[in-house]
Amino acid sequence: MLCTLLACTPALGAPEYLELLDFQLIDGTGARTRHVDRLVARDGIIVQIDSLGQAPTAEADARWTRVGLDGAWMMPGLIDTHVHVARFPNAHEMAEKILRRAVRGGVTGVRDLGGDARALAELQRASGNGELVAPNIVFSAMFGGPDIFINGPTAQLASGLPPGEAAWAHVVTADSDLRQLIAEARGSGTRNIKVYGDLTPELAAELIKEGTRQGMLSTAHATVFSARPSDLVNAGVGSLAHAPYLVWEAVEVVPDDYGKRIAGPWKEIPPDHPALLALYREMARRSVTLDATLYVYKSMQSYPGVPKMDWTEAAFAWGAQATRLANEAGVMVTTGTDWFEPGDDFELPHTHEELALLVEAAGFSPMQAIVAGTRNGAIAMGLNETHGTIETGRIADLLVLDADPLDDIHNTTKIRFTVRKGRIVDPQ
Repeated sequence: MLCTLLACTPALGAPEYLELLDFQLIDGTGARTRHVDRLVARDGIIVQIDSLGQAPTAEADARWTRVGLDGAWMMPGLIDTHVHVARFPNAHEMAEKILRRAVRGGVTGVRDLGGDARALAELQRASGNGELVAPNIVFSAMFGGPDIFINGPTAQLASGLPPGEAAWAHVVTADSDLRQLIAEARGSGTRNIKVYGDLTPELAAELIKEGTRQGMLSTAHATVFSARPSDLVNAGVGSLAHAPYLVWEAVEVVPDDYGKRIAGPWKEIPPDHPALLALYREMARRSVTLDATLYVYKSMQSYPGVPKMDWTEAAFAWGAQATRLANEAGVMVTTGTDWFEPGDDFELPHTHEELALLVEAAGFSPMQAIVAGTRNGAIAMGLNETHGTIETGRIADLLVLDADPLDDIHNTTKIRFTVRKGRIVDPQ
């Protein structure tokens, strides 16, 4: 057993306490590691870290779990800002399976950027009331031009409905009532709009601005074709996805065909082109996060049944250096994978590999990568007041490790257990 239950069987609804003792804390803020004697969470919220906060007095019927960690390392649970867990025909079943495994693998938050909102809303509800142990879920409504929904995964986000006509996956044209479309997206439970492709700069900007007016977060592919990155940043987008697509900022004319994204001029335009350096600075000034997704470009060669894609090698190399430069300019980078789910029950979520690529390919320090995978992800998801760092008053989403990830970023995979909302989740 991972813990000792100190209270007798409690009454239904009794308070739950988790007390963790003797560990090295990496709190997700970028501060140096420090030793902690005692952390206490009550009903999933951190109430005390050593002398910070208030020492709780347990109620008579409280459930109290105490675990000595013997000097282990603790960091916030990981947040993956680019997943697609409900894009399968059996959306609910597959998403639930992926999410259950993810939380065991150290991921306590995900931003789904294109899936069946019906399944995601139900899983979010089940997770919220304790029926399902899963990461916190923020999910999105996808908007794009008509061609976006003709083939491929984007045409399969709403089984039983015509492609591009679901509230969470909708075609947008110059004649669309954006106010109505975004209101319907909100009604489906989405909190984020994804501006996808084949949209003019003007239409993309209108989408982002209307979403913001209605209280939605916003994410866009770094180039929407024909909207370049700076068009999206100037419109107020919250997050740009896919670092390699930043390259289109420095071209004279951006194609109006989303299919051209795989033909980026990565060998002609350097990532430190003056137009790109100016873009990174503006992203930092406006607090636009970068969902770099290096892992998916690195791994496209191993997609099952997919022919070799030579363009991904150039895209990955360019994107890694662009991510390095953006980080140096002060852009908040997040850990999004775009290929989240592992291949089998023995692998961990690919979020760990995205962390490693930030260090090994993009020049981040291990601490910078951890901040990217925790605090910055919470900021991108609009949850930074409650998630992403280990502080009193925050949700107790924690990752306990048997080795120091600052010595080797791969040590995030050496999981002793995850804590999700104050409850221990065994990695097995």
